[in-house]
Amino acid sequence: MVLLVRFGEIALKSRFVRRQLRDRLVANIQDMFAAEQVECITEADEARVYVHADDIEKARGILARVFGVVSISPAAEGHGDIETLKKLARAEAARTLVPGATFAVRARRVGTHPFTSTDLAREIGGAILGDHPGVRVDLTHPEVEIHVEVRENRGFVFRYIWPGPGGLPLGSQGRGLALVDGDAGMVAAWMAMKRGCRVVVAAPRGSMEVEPLRRWDAHLKVLDAGHPDRLGELVRLARADAVFVGTRGSEFRPEGRPKVDVPVFEPVVGLRDEEIARLALKIRGA
Repeated sequence: MVLLVRFGEIALKSRFVRRQLRDRLVANIQDMFAAEQVECITEADEARVYVHADDIEKARGILARVFGVVSISPAAEGHGDIETLKKLARAEAARTLVPGATFAVRARRVGTHPFTSTDLAREIGGAILGDHPGVRVDLTHPEVEIHVEVRENRGFVFRYIWPGPGGLPLGSQGRGLALVDGDAGMVAAWMAMKRGCRVVVAAPRGSMEVEPLRRWDAHLKVLDAGHPDRLGELVRLARADAVFVGTRGSEFRPEGRPKVDVPVFEPVVGLRDEEIARLALKIRGA
């Protein structure tokens, strides 16, 4: 079993930048697994990262906290020929289909092959129907979807597509200092991290909002916020290129922004309080 890890924005970059961002993503995945003391082996190509791990559920939980990961699928792997994929798909169907169920085969391929994606779906769908005469095909609203993906000479069969946090790999977009003194500050820091910024957190001693952020960054650095007059010093200590603050819309006052020599961003200012609460719950529940 292998976990297929998909990334989104990275694929839109130039070849050189894409490779840099993908390598950063792979390094972050390895760091997060190491922090959780879970063993894994990673490999990658132009469009996928492949994670081999013994504990799929633990691996899923870790990958769901790696910025840059768009989705994850646990897949059976074999050679990328029709007969091998047919065998894998029939085995998956035998585990999941029951009499009277509807199903669909979703096939896609990358590379040069003697068959099209339609050929692949038709061949595999026909084999499954032969094994299970009590089921039927429904391409619009199937109860069971069996995905088949061929990438060059490798083939994968899977059922599930689990969401990741998306965004850009942590550490790929410079450094920032986040003022975390409540849920809004925690969400602002998380949003900066999601855009690839390596964030140093400045928080009051004993803050309850720091520990949840450690789940998203295995190397999170935390500074004592102290008096507001220390902000310039904290920016220098963090070597920050920007400051992120959790200003809510009802609190927004341009003249009240911190006076520092780097840009100040207020990423939650356009969010409703319930949206901030929902994101804070997501951050804590990861």
